[in-house]
Amino acid sequence: MTWELDLPEGHTAAARAVLAWDGLRLSSPGRLRPCANPECRLFLLDHSKPNSARWCSMVVCGNRMKARRHYQRTRGEK
Repeated sequence: MTWELDLPEGHTAAARAVLAWDGLRLSSPGRLRPCANPECRLFLLDHSKPNSARWCSMVVCGNRMKARRHYQRTRGEK
């Protein structure tokens, strides 16, 4: 099925975002998912071979979650 946008000029951004999202969902099933950080609102497109990526960004969310787990293991959860 092919979609066509019939909207006034300048009002197509949301519709284009939905169509792009659906295109990714169909072309990469199971690869588009939310970040594993419960405080993050972003999604990730997993390009890893084993399909095991968890965070939208290893530098930001991955580091925060790993540091949080390390602190809980070494200090105990309070």
